[in-house]
Amino acid sequence: MKLHFPHGDHADIELQAGKYSIGNSSSADIRVKNKGLGDIHATFTVVDNECEVKIDNEASLVSVNGKLVKGRREVREGDLLIAAQVHIKLLSSHESQEDPDDNRTRVRMALPKFILRGVSGAYFGKTYPLRGSTILGRHSECHICVNADGISRKHAQIDAEVDGLFVSDLGSSNGTFVNGKKIDKVNLEVGDEVKLDNIRFLVQTPGMTDPAIDGTAKKTPTRPSASQQDHTEFKDSGGGAIKWVITLLVLGGAVAAAWKMGYLNGILS
Repeated sequence: MKLHFPHGDHADIELQAGKYSIGNSSSADIRVKNKGLGDIHATFTVVDNECEVKIDNEASLVSVNGKLVKGRREVREGDLLIAAQVHIKLLSSHESQEDPDDNRTRVRMALPKFILRGVSGAYFGKTYPLRGSTILGRHSECHICVNADGISRKHAQIDAEVDGLFVSDLGSSNGTFVNGKKIDKVNLEVGDEVKLDNIRFLVQTPGMTDPAIDGTAKKTPTRPSASQQDHTEFKDSGGGAIKWVITLLVLGGAVAAAWKMGYLNGILS
């Protein structure tokens, strides 16, 4: 049997007895970058020509034929798995998914204009394309399944329309927030933060990175701490005091010399 990637995310993998990890990390046996996968998103185990998929983290979204995997699940030939944004089909070794050449031009799917990037919790760093209508919620049938406490089954909807991007709350229990403000429906711009309960996402464009990660964030001037200010003030005041002490010593020395030489006798007598 083999793993086939119908969207071309990876070359086919012939499965022998053993374990195969899939994820974004270089340590994964099957590495697929920039598709929302965790470092080690899931593991395939093959024993006696039977295959099983296993996840260790509930946030590692994997479904088999549309049903969300919780823990582990048997996978059979012909089953379709979806791990984050990666589609995988289990085929027999001799089966091919190549379509015969019918002389038709293949239409390549265009990159999305907007994406959501997770910036908190188990969803940090994961990206999701925004095309048409995208429903976010805890239900496995949502386009972006956010499996976390406080998230409603269908929590919010983001619509990519000709005249812009819009987010609507779908009557969630804990509300939908944009840039810290609770909303019913509002227009979204690149850089806006969308928060569902405690899970936060940023609206970005493909290829855009978090300024905090790529080091391009503007550095704001930092005010000196209270101890630094006190030290500076002490230095300033200390410098002035020293000048006054030196001045007084010079004047005192001059007076003592005049007294000794008798210049002040006439004045004091």
